[in-house]
Amino acid sequence: MPGIETGVLSFRDDLAPHRAEAEIYSAPDRVKLVLTCKAIGRLLRERDTLLYIQKAHFHAAAPFLLHRLGFFPNYILDYDDYDVPLSNFFARGVWNRLFFGHHDWGEITNRIARRAAGCVCASHELLDVLRPSNQQLAYIPTGVDTQLFTPREDSAPREETIFLWNGLVWGEPIFNNLILMFKAFDRAHAEMGAYRLRMIGGGGQWERVKKLADTEFARLPIEWQGWADPENMPALLRDADVGLLPAAGDDLWLRCKSPTKLFEYMASGLAVTASQVGEATRVLNHLESGWLARDERDFSQALIRLSNDAALRRRMGGQARRDAVDRYSLPILGENLYLFIKQLFPTNGR
Repeated sequence: MPGIETGVLSFRDDLAPHRAEAEIYSAPDRVKLVLTCKAIGRLLRERDTLLYIQKAHFHAAAPFLLHRLGFFPNYILDYDDYDVPLSNFFARGVWNRLFFGHHDWGEITNRIARRAAGCVCASHELLDVLRPSNQQLAYIPTGVDTQLFTPREDSAPREETIFLWNGLVWGEPIFNNLILMFKAFDRAHAEMGAYRLRMIGGGGQWERVKKLADTEFARLPIEWQGWADPENMPALLRDADVGLLPAAGDDLWLRCKSPTKLFEYMASGLAVTASQVGEATRVLNHLESGWLARDERDFSQALIRLSNDAALRRRMGGQARRDAVDRYSLPILGENLYLFIKQLFPTNGR
């Protein structure tokens, strides 16, 4: 962003490089307290700073306490998921009351939002969630690096259409999404042209998903690739034709998510089939930049059509790429954030 000097204080990279990220999320209170004290010491060296807090978890304790004590008059809250039920504040209420003034996770989140100079929300639903606490809001989704994620240069049709899903299967919500997707493929299988479903991912429920597919959906041509290094994802997406974003059900968590995966599919020029839930309905134009499926039957119809119509895939993928560059690329979103900060602090010449 022009004219703004920035820096990042990462609990994982700067304060606990010897710990895995998952360890920090599940750390006991004594570890969280040590990291919070370290963060307070680091932040006090940067007194003349506008703090930008990414998410409301225990790492927000240090900047929020220093704000309450008057060391930092202003901060911005960046909120990209409705994760109150999944928050990792302190386990003991006494520490939450000390740092945040309350023990309830939802109320802590509201307090952090309420005292912020402004809030950056990554989805339209999150705007509605935070609006009662703060009127200074900006919609800035997670977006994508459109110079890194690019379409494949050879647009000639392949012998088989590659459908791709990637991600972490960390619990029941994602597991249920994949059941919906497998059922849609099973329903559509007999009418689809030559195709392959490529699964790239991992997580605690990954083996359970594989076992389910092997037993209940054995006739589907599924290719399991396991976890891939993030640096390899642009090339892996270029080697696919259709990106899949299934969602089973419709709850607040699903509606609030900013679909980073969707933006990466779009930037890679993939035709996208997404459930008609949440932010995808704001991002995709049905039958123009993607296919918004109302239910399992509609999802299966999308699979049939896209497996048999290369021209439709190219047309959707081309429009998705243009939308990603024009609306969701990092330079566009960075400029929007810069303008929001200028709006919040119009007389600040720094």
